[in-house]
Amino acid sequence: MPRDPFETAQREIERFWRDLVYRGHARAHFAEQPWVPAVDVVVSEHSARVILELAGVPRDAVRVRLRGRILEVGGRRVPPHEPGGAHYHRAEIYFGEFQRLIELPWEADEKGVQAQYRDGMLEITIQAAVPESSREVPVREATP
Repeated sequence: MPRDPFETAQREIERFWRDLVYRGHARAHFAEQPWVPAVDVVVSEHSARVILELAGVPRDAVRVRLRGRILEVGGRRVPPHEPGGAHYHRAEIYFGEFQRLIELPWEADEKGVQAQYRDGMLEITIQAAVPESSREVPVREATP
């Protein structure tokens, strides 16, 4: 019975990555990769909730900044210190600096931003800026 070509291609791709990653010292390969934490953004007309998965990042290593419609979250995850003589057999956890820029659908109220960090999850709530109310300007007759 002939093999499924997609299954064969998938096996070849997996073999390629396995050979690439585990040739030599795997840690060196992963250390070069940028870390991009997963993010969920839940938006309504007047508010947003942004959730980032930041396992292993201490709370004081997280920065949250708001600039108009852009929410910037950054920080650093440091690798654990390994005892002398130990080496990695497999390394898939990324360490180092990270930064996420999230564009919001509306201007945010800078005073309406709160961030909470618990169990490796950062949750940021943002309120939309209240648009300035417009007023009609009366047009008067010019005096000669």
